[in-house]
Amino acid sequence: MADAVSAEKLFSELYEAAGAGRRLGEGIAARAGQTQARWQTLWTIGAGPMTVPQIARRLGVSRQHILRLTNSLADEGLIEQVVNPDHKTSPLLKLTPAGRDVLDLINHGAKDSNELLLQQLSGSDVDQLRTLLQRFTQIVKSMS
Repeated sequence: MADAVSAEKLFSELYEAAGAGRRLGEGIAARAGQTQARWQTLWTIGAGPMTVPQIARRLGVSRQHILRLTNSLADEGLIEQVVNPDHKTSPLLKLTPAGRDVLDLINHGAKDSNELLLQQLSGSDVDQLRTLLQRFTQIVKSMS
């Protein structure tokens, strides 16, 4: 059975991995004139129209943070509001064609990075890591 020190080490490794991933993502997004936070927001909206609260929950950040980002993305013509049939005061946000182009550009840059990563990790390594992270996330969410 793991002890408290093991849990501390696990969180330490997760924070370091998250930081390394953010730094890599910032570099990738910067090539398209974006930040990682804007990329994550575009990517989340790219999966299908969502409200600000839905995006915030998905990304684990505050609604105010997402509202600032989405207002900026809308001002630049990368996303637009559409009517939400389920909630009159919380519009759905979707990518514009320009937003799709920016997201595709960033994702293309990420593809090269992902391919380099996958040269170091096998498919089964990635599957195992994803499964463990999903389980870890579920446990942590159930505790809060």
